[in-house]
Amino acid sequence: MSDLSLIGQKIKIIRRARGISQEMLSESVDMNLRTISRIENGKTLPTIDTLDKIADALSVRLCDFFDEERFENREVIIDNITKIARNMGDKQLKIFYRVIYSFFI
Repeated sequence: MSDLSLIGQKIKIIRRARGISQEMLSESVDMNLRTISRIENGKTLPTIDTLDKIADALSVRLCDFFDEERFENREVIIDNITKIARNMGDKQLKIFYRVIYSFFI
């Protein structure tokens, strides 16, 4: 299963567990219903901003959408995070920080 499908499946599972329809979720995150469907079906990868809005709407942490067991070597992870962070704009970096920080709250 691809990363797209995993994230979408987790969103769908959480949304359904909360008794929220796709339409209700799309309204609360101010997003097109079709986009929500495409995300849940693994056809569209949401931006970190979108994931942040969806997490807020579903009352979960951003980290709940990710499968932490898929990552391997600690040094590779740190190196990859550093490379990614260096290429982000200020807004993205702040959201990225919130994602990482949410694991420790």
